[in-house]
Amino acid sequence: MNWQADPVKSRLETLQLAFDPPDSSLRVVILAAHPDDETIGASALLARFPFAHVIFLTDGAPRDAKLWPPDMRGSREDYANTRREEAERALAYAGLCGEQISWLGGMDQDAVLEIRSLAARLRESLRDYRPQVLITHPYEGGHPDHDSAALIARLAIAGLATVAPDLCEMTSYHARNGQCVTGEFLNSNSSAEILFDLTEADRERKRKMMDEYKSQRLVLENFPIGGEKLRIAPECDFSQPPHEGKLWYECMGWTMTGARWRDLASAGCSQAQECSCG
Repeated sequence: MNWQADPVKSRLETLQLAFDPPDSSLRVVILAAHPDDETIGASALLARFPFAHVIFLTDGAPRDAKLWPPDMRGSREDYANTRREEAERALAYAGLCGEQISWLGGMDQDAVLEIRSLAARLRESLRDYRPQVLITHPYEGGHPDHDSAALIARLAIAGLATVAPDLCEMTSYHARNGQCVTGEFLNSNSSAEILFDLTEADRERKRKMMDEYKSQRLVLENFPIGGEKLRIAPECDFSQPPHEGKLWYECMGWTMTGARWRDLASAGCSQAQECSCG
């Protein structure tokens, strides 16, 4: 399937037909910034497609130990290994084996510093897997790595000489009036979104997947287990903030700011020579 030349509404309708009932032949790849993002945004979808593949942009272990869970001990590599093991156990509930999980090797919080190399690695993965649909994060200022995933997905697709997958987005989180909003898109438009109503079996699976991410327990308790949404990725101007006011990661007081992320993203685009961010 290829929907690149179709209007958004037509492409959305085509996706809906493929998802409900599930087209078991559909090759879906999810680019998740960190281990657990795929469970937050697309657990039900993963369980529906036997040829699904999850690619993690980063290893989930920030350089700054102050950003680790309070009970985490050992080195950064130890933390990264913990998150890898958690992801493998969680994704097993959705029916994914180790061969359906890949890691691009970015460092948590710092993916924007590696845009060129991460986009190149993702492009190679897409050539290998040949997905019809690539799902990633929206550009919403929730986490700098989420925004990097949104950009890197576009860079990777732009550099494909073969037929490119359709780019879609799953919900993550963003700021609204200084509060964290989960489970819905910034500038949400229900008529342009696909809603997966989770059955009780879906909810139970998602709970079990979340439970495997023990290192992220304090974070995940803020995410309700409800429906999951998908949309065709809209056009983005990465040189501009995704919304007015403080971004969520600025509210969190992290080292990265929106202005610095945008400067680094613009430089990464220029280096890749495949995308204009202006």
